[in-house]
Amino acid sequence: MGTSSNKKIKEYANEMPLELRRAIEAINDDFRLAVFFVLLKHGEMSFSQIMAELEIPRKDSSILSHHLKILEKGALIKNEFTKKEGTDSHSFYNLTDFGEDVLNGLMNTLAVPRSAGEPIEPLKKLLYQVGSTVSEKAFKEAKK
Repeated sequence: MGTSSNKKIKEYANEMPLELRRAIEAINDDFRLAVFFVLLKHGEMSFSQIMAELEIPRKDSSILSHHLKILEKGALIKNEFTKKEGTDSHSFYNLTDFGEDVLNGLMNTLAVPRSAGEPIEPLKKLLYQVGSTVSEKAFKEAKK
């Protein structure tokens, strides 16, 4: 029995909003998750900068394009076309507010220890550090 023909499975799966399903599907891949975290860590980046940061060979640029489109479809990242002084790039990628909200929502489900003496698993530690950076970025932008 295939899951695609099971009406009950489809019924329950469809209870999750389509936007959230697309976001989960978009980050359910190591390549896309890496792109997502690169943008989270560095903020706005051009296509070339993402390729360089992830050490993607030029011959594999179409693979990056494919994954960026899936992240855009999941509404986790946005692509803006603009001419910026000092760069040859015109296409820039960044997280959307929804992308940051999804990450913050996931981070809020982790119980990060409050005292410095408590052990922190590596993933929780990384997410805590990245979350602090995102919070600082949001605070700085709010002050402008």
